[in-house]
Amino acid sequence: MFESEEALRKRIAENITYYRKQNGDTQAGLAEKLNYSDKSVSKWERGEGTPDVYILAQIADLYDITVQDLLREKKVPKPRTKHLLITLMAIGLVWLVMTVLFCCARIFNVLSDYAWLLFIYGLPVMGIVCQGFSVLWWGRIAQLLSCSLIVWGIGLSLVLSIHQDSVILLFAICAVVEVLVILFYLLKISSRWRELREKRKKDA
Repeated sequence: MFESEEALRKRIAENITYYRKQNGDTQAGLAEKLNYSDKSVSKWERGEGTPDVYILAQIADLYDITVQDLLREKKVPKPRTKHLLITLMAIGLVWLVMTVLFCCARIFNVLSDYAWLLFIYGLPVMGIVCQGFSVLWWGRIAQLLSCSLIVWGIGLSLVLSIHQDSVILLFAICAVVEVLVILFYLLKISSRWRELREKRKKDA
């Protein structure tokens, strides 16, 4: 039995809303990327209108999904919950390893006075782990945050363990690297927008 047009429109509305929020976009942000007004996006998400197939393809391409993902009844909470649990377990494993190493250092008196630094070293390690999962599942915002954690985690580790007298210099270096990371992701997003707009002009 075929579903009604209203049911399909509602499902598309829910899916667009879901994937937009999962990728950290506002309605205005999505509208700008599609070269549409935010009123149009709002109308789609309320189920008062449905974007054509071309726009659905653009949205799917933008969020690295398929058009079918926007059309089908999704059961996304379970995969997302699974991904979140896996990510949290990996992060927990990092801190478990650091805790075990800390305890071993204290018990066997191996650099025991500096054992606490292991928890500082755990920050960039956690950033690397988060970056890996962000590339797989969590999108560009999570990737940016993970990179920032790596940069400042390494900087803090160096300040506390090696160059304690060069705090200002290391802070400046970390700040410059952070700016470069932000610019890189902004350029990446901007390039993606241009590709979508050029593709739309060619198909128009």
